[in-house]
Amino acid sequence: MSNLKENMTHQRVPQKPVDAPEAPRPGEPDLIDMVNELQSKLINNGFSLDLSLPQIVVVGSQSAGKSSVLENIVGREFLPRGNSLVTRRPTLIQLYPTLSEEYAVFGHRENEKFTDFDAVKEEIAAQMPEGRNFSSVPIQLKIYSPKVLKLTLVDLPGLVRVVVDGQPESCIEEVRRMIEQYISQEECLILAVTPANQDLATSDALEIARKADPERLRTIGVLTKLDIMDEGTDALDILENRQVTLKRGWVGVMNRSQRDIDEGKDIQYILDKEKNFFATKECYRHLADRMGTPYLRRSLQRILKSHIKAALPDVRTKLADKLAGYHKKLKEFESNMGGDSSGKQFYMIKLVNTFIEDITLKLMGNSEMVDMKSLSAGAFINFKLNTEVQNLLKLKLEPNEELMTILITNLHGIRGSISFPSLSLDAVNRQLVSEYESPMEKSVECIKSILEQAISESAALMNRYPTTKAELIYRINRCLQQEAEKTKCKLREHVQAEMFYVNLEHPDLDLSICAPLVPPVGPAKVWQTVPSDESSANSSTKPPSKDVQNNAGDGLSSKTKHLVQILMTNESTQKKVQYLMLLITKYLEIVQKQISDLTIKYILCFLVKKVLDFIKIDLIPTLLESTNFASLTEDCEEDFRLKEEMETACLCLKDALDTIQNF
Repeated sequence: MSNLKENMTHQRVPQKPVDAPEAPRPGEPDLIDMVNELQSKLINNGFSLDLSLPQIVVVGSQSAGKSSVLENIVGREFLPRGNSLVTRRPTLIQLYPTLSEEYAVFGHRENEKFTDFDAVKEEIAAQMPEGRNFSSVPIQLKIYSPKVLKLTLVDLPGLVRVVVDGQPESCIEEVRRMIEQYISQEECLILAVTPANQDLATSDALEIARKADPERLRTIGVLTKLDIMDEGTDALDILENRQVTLKRGWVGVMNRSQRDIDEGKDIQYILDKEKNFFATKECYRHLADRMGTPYLRRSLQRILKSHIKAALPDVRTKLADKLAGYHKKLKEFESNMGGDSSGKQFYMIKLVNTFIEDITLKLMGNSEMVDMKSLSAGAFINFKLNTEVQNLLKLKLEPNEELMTILITNLHGIRGSISFPSLSLDAVNRQLVSEYESPMEKSVECIKSILEQAISESAALMNRYPTTKAELIYRINRCLQQEAEKTKCKLREHVQAEMFYVNLEHPDLDLSICAPLVPPVGPAKVWQTVPSDESSANSSTKPPSKDVQNNAGDGLSSKTKHLVQILMTNESTQKKVQYLMLLITKYLEIVQKQISDLTIKYILCFLVKKVLDFIKIDLIPTLLESTNFASLTEDCEEDFRLKEEMETACLCLKDALDTIQNF
């Protein structure tokens, strides 16, 4: 039997011993002291989670005995307890050995010593978030005691599966997210606390640790509640690292039961009981020197020092990279913010200038910075002017023969027809050219809408400054509306000029084409072809309405249309009509080219250029003179706060980098 036991003992897989780190050289700061100092600086400046430092994070379910393990390591009751989720915020516990004095100091109350550890419990509880909320920002707690070894641990909320006491269901996921946020960092060691009376397959601590550390290289196993296992069973396979193999191995410990706590039994009581348990329990006797809280303390200290030493080069590199990044951001802020006295005004001007540069680039191009992935507003305006606007202005202004006949006849009035009435050309020109007014206005609106879109897109650069953005868009759109109306007015004035005067001396008007149709000069009997019975039959016919000339041929009254048909059989009248139609057609070809060219030039000069001039020259002075200028500068408050944070971050990280530069 003894040989069998001996063979079984030889077959067991022993735990790998923890590598002992090198002792600090004389005058060299301790590695744990150095990391603690870094931690303190980062926590005090709000960067505790921005940079991962080598540390041991304690994870476990609420019932695993995590708090008891921590209190056994410290040798003091200092953690608040309760039936519900008491711990809702991490606690960074830094242990410092002393010769005799024993007290605690909180990072947020640096100048106050807590010698009463019940008061420590109350202070930790008081620092928890209000209500049922959670926070990832750690409480920093330094404990000085002759009972401790130099060590740093992070206590996190216990994992929960089922909420109690009115806790919201969301707290289950909130706790998991917080723990994952810490243990996912490569520099973190995971102290996974698991009760021995629970199947390891359902261990919350091992399950969440495995996700963050699938190779189980950073996980240290702690097995609690060994003394309450079923009779005849033991946890030897676990403690000998056979059932769930961890590179850092397993350590078995014992905790006080709730009854022990209620009876006032102190931590020394359980440490003595623990020592006796491993020394006398036959299945664990051969492991006694590698079990229990004292061994766990020493192991954690050795592992932490070794881990810090190995992780230091990466920490130094990350610190340097982060510092360089903050320096770069800080320089960007400083280049935009000017001096202290007028910093906000200067900063706002720089922001608006960024918008001005962007909209100018969109409209004018002419820079190597132009976009290569989409057409700019300027290119789109050019496209619209040469397509949609040109098409709007291509009117089919063809004089109607019947209307021309009525026009010439009406211009004679009661007078006889001797020569061609010159007013007929002015009258038909006025009527036809007036039709350009509407397409010209539509052309202005077309380009105005493109400008509005371009302004909106460039203003998106200022989304972080809503008040300034709104004021900027309001001022520009008001200018845009005013200039659009002025441009329409100038185009209407040009149309009125074209309507007022027919320039028969225009160099592009070739009158020789019309020469064969020039009507003869002399008396003409307009109504000589009208039958006598027709004349008497229509003697009572009223003269056509003055609005007839504004109607299309098909809109004429039957009587007027009948008389027009008679007039159109008159040779003299027909020559006049044909001459007028050819002359006005040739003249309108010139007018259309002029209007088409002029519309493009007016829109570009009096709309696009005027609005761009306002943006480049008058926008900033207008904003500075605004009655609500103070509210515009308030938009920048957040950036100035960020600048102060950047300055603090740079100082903090530089200080932290200097701290580890010699390691």
